[in-house]
Amino acid sequence: MAFASANQKSPGYSQPANSGEAVSPIRALANKGENASCAECGARPTSVVGLETGGTFACVACAAVYRRLGFRTRSVDRDSWQPAELASLLGNLAVAQELERNLPAFYRRPKPHAVGEADAIRHQFVLAKYRRREFCDPALQAAYHRMGGGGGFTKEGQLWKRSKDSDKYFSRIFELSERDNYLRYFVKDGSAREVKATIPIDRLNVTMVGVAVEGSHPNLMQILYPDQGRTRSLYVYHEQEQEIISWYNAIRGCKYYRYRVSLLSPEELLRLPLTYDFAVCGWLAKTGPNQTEAWQRRWCFLLRRSLFYCAGFMEPRPRGEIWLGQRPAYSISAGPRPASGRKSNRPDSTCSL
Repeated sequence: MAFASANQKSPGYSQPANSGEAVSPIRALANKGENASCAECGARPTSVVGLETGGTFACVACAAVYRRLGFRTRSVDRDSWQPAELASLLGNLAVAQELERNLPAFYRRPKPHAVGEADAIRHQFVLAKYRRREFCDPALQAAYHRMGGGGGFTKEGQLWKRSKDSDKYFSRIFELSERDNYLRYFVKDGSAREVKATIPIDRLNVTMVGVAVEGSHPNLMQILYPDQGRTRSLYVYHEQEQEIISWYNAIRGCKYYRYRVSLLSPEELLRLPLTYDFAVCGWLAKTGPNQTEAWQRRWCFLLRRSLFYCAGFMEPRPRGEIWLGQRPAYSISAGPRPASGRKSNRPDSTCSL
């Protein structure tokens, strides 16, 4: 089968060439140690200083969040700095030692240069770190972190779930249990409520979709899990950004603590990806393996080594799933296919799989 898309430029950043000028004191400080990587996501280089975050050095994307949330910033290279101002900057390491001293190992922090990452992840990490100071006191993490004891973490609350048969959303009660290894939701409230679906925590994946899906809610979260030999997706959101991120991190936390009972070392646990984001997603035109079918518009996303394609976005089940690496061997070729000699709606640029 073949897929096609319009040509697009890959996002990225370019670092200005060295002009040969002497390095300013503020730039020297920005290039020093932990300051060379963004205080929030770890991206390099850093070009902005947060004045109300303790003097942290940040990348352009995280600095934009600073300003959006009301924190004053100054440019490393475009603003002038006095010696007294430089002396007041604590730097990334000192701030992290104070404000991240109780950061849970499973808590999702922003990723560097993450194309398509939901804004809610970056917003809430900055708010939790600087405004709510959740990573200083574990007692402030009750919405997504176990508070001790042998019962494990539990969480119950209301989320808006998209119907599998229409574009409508309905209020549903969701329940999460670390000890019993499930995420489930109910179709009725009160004593008459009925369990609609029970999903094992260690078999599900959750990703913050946000505005990556056209026309979606900015707090949209996609839950994927195997069901009857195929992948099922639930689409849920909460009006409050903080609450949906609490659910997201609570699921990651339950998976983390369940992995801890395995034989993995602490170092292996830290390297273990608890959830996976889409490597890429968007609309493609698809045809069949014989190249005789009409090209159809399909919503596609790549998750780990699986390529999913759907007739529309936010479908409960994909039209197809392609595991990249299964036997018999697969191959991918890019570029225009040879002309067939007949009129076709075949795009000029294709990728065959």
